[in-house]
Amino acid sequence: MTLREKPFAAAAFALGALLPGAALAQDDGANAPEIVVTAPLEGSRIESLQGAEVLTREDIVEQLNGGLGDTLDATPGIATTFFGAGASRPIIRGLGDDRVRVLQNGIGAIDASTASPDHAVTSDGLDAERIEVLRGSAALAYGGNAIGGVVNVIDQSIPTRSIDGVNFDGLAAYSTVDEGTQGAARLGFGAGDVAFNLSASARETEPYDTPVGAALNQWTSVRSYGAGASLVQDWGFAGVAVKRTEDQYGLLPHGADEPGGHIEMEQTRIESRGDFRVNVGPFDRLDYGVQHSDYEHTEFEGDGAAGTVFSSEGWEGRLEAHHGGDRLDGAIGLQYSDVDFGAAGEEAFISATNTRDIGLFAVERYDLGPWGVEGGVRYEQREIDNATAGSRDFDNVSASAGVFVRPAQNWFVGATLARTERAPTAIELFADGPHLATESYEIGGADLGQETATSIEASARFNSGPLRFEINLFRIAFEDYIALVERGDVWWLDEGTETSGFAPDESDPGIPVDAEIFPVFNFIQQDATFTGGEISMAAQVFEIGGFAFTADAAYDLVRAEFDGDGHPPRIPPSTLTLGLEAENPHWKGRIEVVDTDSQTRLAAFETPTDGYTFVNAGLSFRPDGAASPWSVRIDGRNLTDEEGRVHSSFLKDELALPGRNVRLTVQASF
Repeated sequence: MTLREKPFAAAAFALGALLPGAALAQDDGANAPEIVVTAPLEGSRIESLQGAEVLTREDIVEQLNGGLGDTLDATPGIATTFFGAGASRPIIRGLGDDRVRVLQNGIGAIDASTASPDHAVTSDGLDAERIEVLRGSAALAYGGNAIGGVVNVIDQSIPTRSIDGVNFDGLAAYSTVDEGTQGAARLGFGAGDVAFNLSASARETEPYDTPVGAALNQWTSVRSYGAGASLVQDWGFAGVAVKRTEDQYGLLPHGADEPGGHIEMEQTRIESRGDFRVNVGPFDRLDYGVQHSDYEHTEFEGDGAAGTVFSSEGWEGRLEAHHGGDRLDGAIGLQYSDVDFGAAGEEAFISATNTRDIGLFAVERYDLGPWGVEGGVRYEQREIDNATAGSRDFDNVSASAGVFVRPAQNWFVGATLARTERAPTAIELFADGPHLATESYEIGGADLGQETATSIEASARFNSGPLRFEINLFRIAFEDYIALVERGDVWWLDEGTETSGFAPDESDPGIPVDAEIFPVFNFIQQDATFTGGEISMAAQVFEIGGFAFTADAAYDLVRAEFDGDGHPPRIPPSTLTLGLEAENPHWKGRIEVVDTDSQTRLAAFETPTDGYTFVNAGLSFRPDGAASPWSVRIDGRNLTDEEGRVHSSFLKDELALPGRNVRLTVQASF
């Protein structure tokens, strides 16, 4: 019996093996709680009513792997869209695209990443201080397009803490699989009550190696520069920052004998944030965030000719007022965004569109100690105005209610019932044209309505220092789930005669001999159900020679099906991770086995994807212990050089995951 054949049995065996040793190793101490700031009711991660994850700087550096989606792929419940080395977006519990909000410092990252899988996310973990993930609907705080969850990339572009003197954080890394170099530096200094921050980061990679040969044209070149300042006093902070991102990366050729194209992207982001301690009526804290982004990328053909240009320009702001007391905590908020999205060129499958969103929300938590309740409501209005197809308006109402108990010390058990409405996007409504990234002709549904999700989530967590346990179970019933599915016919294009048209199938005699042929996909609505969960556990099992050994296991699963028959496309398979860590004040080592199951629950137009098992390991050294100003680490990924393909990727048949890789990283902080 292999791990892949019986993942539930393997997880149960691993967790059972951890428990006896953990019981011997327990003590009365507990780690400091991880505070989740992304949720409107900030609190410890262990007491979040939905699955939450906090990645520290150390976690991020350990998991750095290409784009944001690839970096987060190791987190339970998260998968990646993986469109090669240059572009990846996170998928949470089988939900991606516009159903997962990617934030930067709590405000939306305005880019074009939800429009196509070959478009990179502008937020990157390379210069992040921490990344917070909310698994499950975060629509109350961030709108219907957070129906699947939120990823918040947090940096210190606007300093939130006072700085005494000068401090510096730096990182340099080299990876063998792609001859890649990475670097990041941050300089902070203070002048009285004003804190300043300067930052820069860069990544350069060559086409990476796979077990089946080199990946064609999969190079990357990323640069970002930022500067910010804030006034920090006893009442809080307020500041402003500007960040410039320039990203270039190669695209897989459409044919083995063709040159690959590439994308050149640039974004300028200006943001302001503040957090004030106030005494206004019931409110004791007021925070705001506002940003303006100017984004553009050009898709170049293999011969170097400029092709389609995508642009996204707009701003987003949010304001929250918080109150707190012995038992009742809450927040009310306002969110507004106005974004102009456009595309020009041969592959412009949507015309210029303006999208405006305004949302009002309130969330309250009543805590009686042994138990408590939490709930909230949000009203949201979306207006989408397309240059050729007209406009659509949507009014969305979302609400949730939950209950939690603390049955014993270090335990937290909770359950939430939520109903969320999401308005369709401009792409889902108005797309009409060939889309070479997905090798299809996409057609929107101008009459699409809202999709509504009724979800229930239950969780149980235990954290007592040497022993940690968490389980999250969820079920989401969608009414009118929006999906991109194959229509059954094809579209052809003959560049020689500059003619095109639709045909019943690719064998139609009316299609010119030299024409390119694309299957036609259209957006439809159909009820669907998503069911699954995540389970993880870690336990200190023994100590030898000054090293504390900790074993851990994690398993995640999602099953998705349309009501009646069939499955939504590109649903990630289950994954099982088994790990062992050894740590003392100077050294930390880890070895893990990550088993990704095969995927045979398919949409009508999909093919099965084989599973694979990666063996990873890492070793870090701090010469002066936890207070050391510098550290060095070496990480090995896919050490057995196994072939792996990502089922949720449009390129799964053309592009394998990177093969054996060793990365050396040096960090300094003083």
